[in-house]
Amino acid sequence: MESSKLLSLLRVCTSAKSLKQAKLLHRRILALCLQSDVVLCKSLINVYFACKDHSSARLVSEDNIDVQSDVYIWNSLLSGYAKSSMFNEALDVFRRLLNCPICVADSYKYPNVIKACGALGREFHGRMIHRVVVKSGHVCDAVVASSLVGMYAKFNLLGDSVQVFDEMPERDVACWNAVMSCFCQSGEAEKAMEFFDWMERSGFEPNSVSLTVAVSACSRLLCLERGKEIHRKYVKRGFESDEYVNSALVDMYGKCGCLEMAREVFEHMPRKSLVAWNSMIRGFVVKRRYLYFKCGEVKLAETIFAKTQKDVVESWNVMISGYVSVGDWFKVIEVYDKMVSVGVKPDAVTFTSVLPACSQLAVLEKGKRIHLSISESGLETDELLMGALLDMYSKCGDVKEASRIFKSMPEKDVVSWTVMISAYGSHGQPREALHHFDEMQKFGVNPDSVTFLAILSACGHAGFIDEVIKFFNEMRSKYGIKPSVEHYSCLIDVLGRAETRDNAELLRTLFSACCLHRDHSLGDRIARLLLERYPDDASTYTSLFSLYASGESWDAAREVKLKMKEVGLKKKPGCSWIEINEQVCHFFAEDRSHLQAENVYECLSLLSGHIEASQ
Repeated sequence: MESSKLLSLLRVCTSAKSLKQAKLLHRRILALCLQSDVVLCKSLINVYFACKDHSSARLVSEDNIDVQSDVYIWNSLLSGYAKSSMFNEALDVFRRLLNCPICVADSYKYPNVIKACGALGREFHGRMIHRVVVKSGHVCDAVVASSLVGMYAKFNLLGDSVQVFDEMPERDVACWNAVMSCFCQSGEAEKAMEFFDWMERSGFEPNSVSLTVAVSACSRLLCLERGKEIHRKYVKRGFESDEYVNSALVDMYGKCGCLEMAREVFEHMPRKSLVAWNSMIRGFVVKRRYLYFKCGEVKLAETIFAKTQKDVVESWNVMISGYVSVGDWFKVIEVYDKMVSVGVKPDAVTFTSVLPACSQLAVLEKGKRIHLSISESGLETDELLMGALLDMYSKCGDVKEASRIFKSMPEKDVVSWTVMISAYGSHGQPREALHHFDEMQKFGVNPDSVTFLAILSACGHAGFIDEVIKFFNEMRSKYGIKPSVEHYSCLIDVLGRAETRDNAELLRTLFSACCLHRDHSLGDRIARLLLERYPDDASTYTSLFSLYASGESWDAAREVKLKMKEVGLKKKPGCSWIEINEQVCHFFAEDRSHLQAENVYECLSLLSGHIEASQ
């Protein structure tokens, strides 16, 4: 009777975390000579761990030899140390347990020691314990197997995690959650979603952990519609008050730019977690910065960024994407380099944004280093990234590497075929472009309007007039694609080079041809039509001025200059750039702002002298 009363009082102390009362009860147990009671000893260990008095918890077993052979006491110690994140102590207890010849092994001790190995990164010990689990016959236990899946995930050994999962004779929701978390934490959110779908098809009802992982995967993938589907289908079936699911939803909606939904979920949370607060704040800051970029207020976006947290990859991604949106490619590279230098790990979104900058600036070596970072991050199989790499190498002139990436792609869509056709056409290999155009159709991929633009351009640059006319006609007759202005431009450009001026409705191309052939009368008429459509186009004014000047029509040329000033247009200065020591340096015409401007111009002067002397 006394034992049951003491047990009840110990449970109260555990709930209240009352160390003082627990010690009084401990003395009472010793006074009544009940220290050999296994149930009381187990409760004493639990209350001491709850009160963070770890040394007293250990002494309960060490000072009493009668309970040292009981596996429940060992399990309590293991559980207490693991829950207290004292993983080295947990491993020490497990070693002592294995050396205890009279202890009967059970499955309850393994999850805690497996967790300790994962937390400490002890792969060798983890594999050793895995062998012990197999030998003891507990590998079929769902809880033990789930722990092994999680441990291998901590070691970033996805193959081992999936192997343990595949070998399980019976699975529960915890096992599915473990392998999904494994993929999500390793950056393979798509795989996590595949397992989530598989779990549903297998008849398992997702719980709070499953939904949290699935929503987090949607957040990483920026899959707003899938996230909304999960929200509708499951969360509104009794998970409205779940803190973890709601926090994941707030984060997902915020990262996808859907702040109204994020706010709605946030406001209905009974208890607003720190994660949810941070997600809301980050969402509004990100939205604000995007708006500033969209409105052209780059300086304001930079000011906000300077005041925000710098260890969050999303913040850097917003700045990089913002500079991409305004076409400031040098800044894209600069911010990316700064991000890497402060230790923030780029993700797929970062790489997808920065690779176009390498394409636009044609900085091949920089692109290669980013490619290496992508490989080291395990993201080389990402379809979007492979497409971006293909585009970068083709535009930087490394057609050989572009071809290698293209051949390694498991799925080749119309975009990837088009990029290769464009690459070959732009770099003087029109026959290869034609070959890929034919191969594309043999593989059942129909060309689209962009593909035709690429093949027309390739044939046009090579002077294949018959092929240009053939493909132009096939667009409408064979594929039902209506030619756009760009397609007409390719056609007229070819005809213009052959000194033929048909189809004069293609204003820009024909205007360029007029400038080339100094056709002042027709050029004047086309220029005026262009300026009616595009009154802010400085290039048209500049070309028209050059056209008049070439014919010595100085009054007309002066009128164009006055008109440019009237509408506030300026000719953009010429810009050049060069890659030096992993940095991209850019120079403008007549620009003397560079720190070594005098040296640069002196070198140019010497170079010009050598060129003139050699002629």
